[in-house]
Amino acid sequence: MAAPTSTRDRALDAAHAAILELGTERTTMVEVARRSGVGRTTLYRHWPDITALFADLLTRELTAAVTRVGPGLADPTLLRDADEIAEQLCGIADQIRTDPLLDAMRRHEAGLLAEYLLRRLGASQHALVAMLTGVLAHSPDPRLAGRDPGTVATMLYLAVQGAVLSAPLADPPLDPVTWRAELHRLIRGYLIP
Repeated sequence: MAAPTSTRDRALDAAHAAILELGTERTTMVEVARRSGVGRTTLYRHWPDITALFADLLTRELTAAVTRVGPGLADPTLLRDADEIAEQLCGIADQIRTDPLLDAMRRHEAGLLAEYLLRRLGASQHALVAMLTGVLAHSPDPRLAGRDPGTVATMLYLAVQGAVLSAPLADPPLDPVTWRAELHRLIRGYLIP
């Protein structure tokens, strides 16, 4: 028997479906309430507005992508060398680059994405940087020694984020296979200068 879905998850699932079907402009709190069966008052207890709900949804989806592709990244004590780290980061980047929700937000909700690209790091970004910091701090790879894991993790995150969000601008000339190979080269080159 499946675990019951929380009110919050039902609302986020409904918002996800609405964005893919209607776009962000037509996805409102009223639409999310209708699709999820959650009252508007309850929605407003969780999120002050639709932008906050979108941000929470994006955090959930990014975290899920990391868990699907690199579940081991959540455990920094697993032994990883620079090549394994680069491979897992490329897998996560590929998963996020092709995510339909991110594509819809990239096309229709540039203002929300700009907030997290140009002004501040959000909860999911901080979590990913912290996760990378832990992985780098515990890596037995001697080629990674002598560098501050937090600094390296932050720069890696910013580089990968930029590559993911800008991927549509590079196609062409970079097809998806070439994009991933070049991203791998970029990450590995930064990890092992």
